[in-house]
Amino acid sequence: MFDSPMEHCPVCGQMVALDQAQAECARKHGCSPDTACPLQKYFTGVDFSPDQLKEKRPGS
Repeated sequence: MFDSPMEHCPVCGQMVALDQAQAECARKHGCSPDTACPLQKYFTGVDFSPDQLKEKRPGS
């Protein structure tokens, strides 16, 4: 079993999983798009959330 790396976020005050894109984390935790993320460098660069995948599919 794989355990996702976690880190405490000083902006939202919660533990966040780092195996997601920063934008996905921001949506989940209610951060505004202009919020400077102190954990930005630790996130993966690929957003696998269903909404993002639909937008990038050819022919959709």
